[in-house]
Amino acid sequence: MGMAWLSKNHREINMDINALAREQFRLDCNCLIEEPGGIMINESREREGARKVETISPFFRAIIYKGDAYIMADKSIIDWVREQYEDCMPEWFCKFENLRKLDRKLNEYGYEINDTHVYMLPDREFEDSEYEELPYDAYWLYDKEIMEWGKKYGQNNPFNHALVFSKTQPDRMALLLTEKGNKDRIAGMSGVSEDGKNLWQIGIDVMPEYRGHGLATYLTEMMKRKVLSINKVPFYGTSESHSLSMDTAVRSGFLPAWCEVYCSRIKE
Repeated sequence: MGMAWLSKNHREINMDINALAREQFRLDCNCLIEEPGGIMINESREREGARKVETISPFFRAIIYKGDAYIMADKSIIDWVREQYEDCMPEWFCKFENLRKLDRKLNEYGYEINDTHVYMLPDREFEDSEYEELPYDAYWLYDKEIMEWGKKYGQNNPFNHALVFSKTQPDRMALLLTEKGNKDRIAGMSGVSEDGKNLWQIGIDVMPEYRGHGLATYLTEMMKRKVLSINKVPFYGTSESHSLSMDTAVRSGFLPAWCEVYCSRIKE
């Protein structure tokens, strides 16, 4: 299984990743006008093509990208949000002092910060890796095969990062690695979900006994190349404290690009 099947480097990709990312963020935060170098605060509204997650509320959302802030807030707190952030320094938005203050305000309305996440986009200077033959068979899964996988495993899906089976983030493709000649011995899987109009998110899972051999990097890079080849922008998200996951992303040709803060209703 050779791995130089896509020869072009990121620099040769005929798409403006930055422009597509910004278009996505405008949809995500109901921002009609791009203001480079600005702080864009708008009233919350779910727009077609925006990224949505079933457990996350549009009551408040902030996306910090290259020194710009895309923020949307419910009408009940938008005046407070503008007072707090219209002159802020976006790059310091995730200081705990600010997050604590924001969380307390959200609590007044029955919401709380759900999470903060670091997200990564493809590095245009990255040179595609060349791999030697690996002792695995590779299978691409698409709509029908993914549905069959879901029916087979249901709630016991062992690869729940690669295939999320979400109503708001439909799975589009997966790459499955198995032992040579033994389709039942699964080593790992990468998958990609259509999170928004422009941005598709990659997820990976490697079985414990196969970890430490570079499979996570291989699976991530192959999925990244596949998504780029169909003119969609792949992205990779992880927790700020998950250094091993960040290392996988960087080795696969991703660089940190933006941070996101989102909220959900407080659970009773």
